[in-house]
Amino acid sequence: MSEASLERALGFSKPFFLGIGGSGMSSLAHILSDAGLSVTGYDGKKSQVTETLEKKGVRIFSSLSEIPDEEIYDAAIYSSAIRLDSHPIASHFKKKGIRFFHRSEVLHSCFQHLTCIAVAGSHGKTTTTAMTAHILNDLGYSPSLMVGGDVAFLGGIGGRFSQGKFGVFESDESDGTFLKHKAEFRILTNIDEDHLDFYKTREKLLNAFAEFITNTSGKIVLDLDNIGIQDCLSQIQDKTRIVGFTQVSEEDWNSQGINGRHADLGLDQLVYYKIVNKFLIFRIGKEEFSFSSRFPGRHYLTNSLAAVLATQCVGVPADQAARSVSQYAGVKRRLEYIGSKHGVEIYDDYGHHPTEVKAVLSSVRELSQGSGKAVILFQPHRYTRTQNLYKDFAESLDLGETVLLLPIYSAGEDPISGVSSELIANEMKKKPNLLSGNLKSDIPILKKILSPGDVFVSLGAGNVRDWGLEFLNS
Repeated sequence: MSEASLERALGFSKPFFLGIGGSGMSSLAHILSDAGLSVTGYDGKKSQVTETLEKKGVRIFSSLSEIPDEEIYDAAIYSSAIRLDSHPIASHFKKKGIRFFHRSEVLHSCFQHLTCIAVAGSHGKTTTTAMTAHILNDLGYSPSLMVGGDVAFLGGIGGRFSQGKFGVFESDESDGTFLKHKAEFRILTNIDEDHLDFYKTREKLLNAFAEFITNTSGKIVLDLDNIGIQDCLSQIQDKTRIVGFTQVSEEDWNSQGINGRHADLGLDQLVYYKIVNKFLIFRIGKEEFSFSSRFPGRHYLTNSLAAVLATQCVGVPADQAARSVSQYAGVKRRLEYIGSKHGVEIYDDYGHHPTEVKAVLSSVRELSQGSGKAVILFQPHRYTRTQNLYKDFAESLDLGETVLLLPIYSAGEDPISGVSSELIANEMKKKPNLLSGNLKSDIPILKKILSPGDVFVSLGAGNVRDWGLEFLNS
């Protein structure tokens, strides 16, 4: 699509981003900038993300007073994190009659001319989106991409507008906007009880995912072993567009009766896999393929398999996709290695749901390999999530060896009376250390706890990464 064609599809050429430094918003800003639009934005915090955009020619303001009154914009782009009724810049633009567009609406308009793969799920969206795009990029297809993280093969950014025929994007279920996307091909990684502040009940959450599964003209790849997906499938009559994968034991792998497993579901394609010595081996028809991952943990292997199968659905040979995914280099804040100090290896991860916490702790055990202790610094994200899931957080964190807790990161929410990190601490069997949330006073405590050979992981969706960075610089 040409620049002029994209402008016609979008209906604007000079967009202004509210909160341009956010993960999804910054990726979308890169896409529009790549497409030749004049992009401007606001963010109250300077960061490496905003600096990268500015180097690309994007102008970014940090307050309403900095925005020249004579500046003319024809669109204001926002995410669900922006409160339009109280944001001063939003109020200013409303008075000027500027049209507002949700970021998901803009993303759909950018990618509607492409053959798209959308990735949804409670966990693993960012990683799986990046893996899928990596395969297509590595094999020369040059996909357009929107992901809520910093992708290695894009030089540390999360969005690109390209001339290839494919588009890959992360489809966020947190506010229901993922149901507006029209991607022909899809991946659903898993379903867990998250974002109940929006959906209110598990039943409504499952209904939304059921609509995501069925509302496509192409195919959808999903994990048949995930309990949430199993519950969702029970609501769906027509499963003929589903490509499902399921794990089997070594004994069942060679069994004559293996082909009867899940055969009654009536899927488009059923793929069996097994994991042997950190390799995932899968079978399509009578052919076997395999790959490994640079990252520890079963979830990296199953996310890789989903990416391989989705690219196979759009015409990529499975053997080529499997070879390519083995070289996947990762996404920032997904068990990202950020450095070493005094013999302590420092990692950072975005995990902020009990299931994600559990997966990270499993991976960390592989990282430490008995050389030292694994120390987890967890920062709860949002008061509502902590209120709903504090017992589940406690159960997951109890799998850790040494756990420290920071105060809750609000993510713009108002505090809820009686909801704090202490709720989690009081439920844990292994009592954690409660830190103050003040870097200067917390770092000396970290230094006393950490020893050579230890692995330290900052974990959460807020600013918990700053503690690891500060330790490295201290």
